[in-house]
Amino acid sequence: MPGYVPNHPKPGEDAPDGKILSIDGKLTETTLLAEVKKISAATGSEKVMICFDGVTCPFFRAYAAEDLYKVSNGCPMLHVYIREAEPCDVFDAGGMHCMTPLKMKRFIPWHKNEAERAEAANDTKVYLESFMGKGKVTMFMDTMDDKLESIYEARPWRWYVVTAATGKIVDGTGLAPFNMAGKLRKIKAATA
Repeated sequence: MPGYVPNHPKPGEDAPDGKILSIDGKLTETTLLAEVKKISAATGSEKVMICFDGVTCPFFRAYAAEDLYKVSNGCPMLHVYIREAEPCDVFDAGGMHCMTPLKMKRFIPWHKNEAERAEAANDTKVYLESFMGKGKVTMFMDTMDDKLESIYEARPWRWYVVTAATGKIVDGTGLAPFNMAGKLRKIKAATA
């Protein structure tokens, strides 16, 4: 919107930390930056991408997630499932959710509890693994207060690159799901 001033973390700033939950049915608590450090240690990569995902965004499903993955230079990723962008019970997409080439396997409503969010996160993990490789997606979810989604201005989806040792933002994609050419350039450069 004209006049809107973004509040998300900028390059060079500290990446805000916050609680995330496992999606394995146990809802184990951890933190965003603790998991970033684990991924960095396990892969030997100084950079880790934090991917805030929401599968009801048709741009995310159609091409954005896969296109960003393809230009990420093998940078390891931490996926965090967030509040839905276009839940079927709130956003009338005219059948787009389950009746078009962009269809999903089921309608996804506004998450009313952690179990519903975890189910959508698990479905998204399966989708991401269709092009990233089976077992290669580390997925957690935001808490029901949507704290990280708000701090990172991540809805409908947004990806950031951080330096694990310092917790500093290298760069990230812009607001909203548009300008994919610009988003691809930023991620490619930040993960080089």
